[in-house]
Amino acid sequence: MLTINKMSSPVKTSEGNRSYLEYFNERLGHVPNLFIAMMYSDNALLAYYPFHSRKTSLSKRESEAITLVVSQQNNAMYCLSVHTMIAKLNGFSDDEILKLRKGVAPFNSKLDALVKLTGAIAKTPDHVDDKLLNTFFAEGYTKEQLIDAIQVVGDSFITNLTGKTFDVPIDLPLVKEL
Repeated sequence: MLTINKMSSPVKTSEGNRSYLEYFNERLGHVPNLFIAMMYSDNALLAYYPFHSRKTSLSKRESEAITLVVSQQNNAMYCLSVHTMIAKLNGFSDDEILKLRKGVAPFNSKLDALVKLTGAIAKTPDHVDDKLLNTFFAEGYTKEQLIDAIQVVGDSFITNLTGKTFDVPIDLPLVKEL
């Protein structure tokens, strides 16, 4: 696998990527290694980041729950480490995070329906289980939330594959594998 070195910026940075370097340095004090990997392309981060930061009908907690289940299925340690930290910032306990990574949320029936459905969609995208879909809607979710959930699944795949393909060094505390 290709491994990138920890760096403050890629060797060649486009004008658009330079604005993201400034943005992340100002906001976070550094540029996350995953975004540095995306900067190998003049266009990838410019296309990805607006999609990633789009408005959604899902809560932050719901989006993080989806990201955790998909990242676990893909064994994407970079994304699991990042989103474990974000999940904690959004009020999930360590125990809840471990359950979400396993694709269940027994502590909340609505969230449980969401992670079971999105986990199944991520695992077998060619077939959507009617029972899971019916449970999702019975818990009060809408078609708008379904499409937004599917977009979170897709977003997770983009970052999971980028992190794994480039073997991006984890620049946060590493979570334990399950």
